Amino acid sequence: MIDQGRRAAAPFRPCSPKDRPMPKNPPQIELRWRDENYGSVYAVAAFRNYAGTFDWSERTHQRFRGCLKRAGFEFHWGRCAYIAKTGDTAERKCALCDELAAAGFRIIHGDVRPQAEGGEA
Repeated sequence: MIDQGRRAAAPFRPCSPKDRPMPKNPPQIELRWRDENYGSVYAVAAFRNYAGTFDWSERTHQRFRGCLKRAGFEFHWGRCAYIAKTGDTAERKCALCDELAAAGFRIIHGDVRPQAEGGEA
């Protein structure tokens, strides 16, 4: 008769995001800021992402969508751009860059934060 004993599962140890190691190659993103104030659309801030996201995991896409939502952006299908319709232009752009950086994304173009805060500007 074969012993079908069960192995004990490893204990669950929750940790905060700060305790988790960052990936060696964080996901990269390009923010190509655009003027989308024409036609029927009024945009405070808008961008297109031209960096390849095809190799992102579903979890990385979820983190990206969470950053967009918290920063006040949503995808506009007619313009194929992410658009924020409320707030101040500089405030929305900076909020998105802050959210992306906090979530572990590397902004390779379009970071509007001051250099002291990790940005390009």
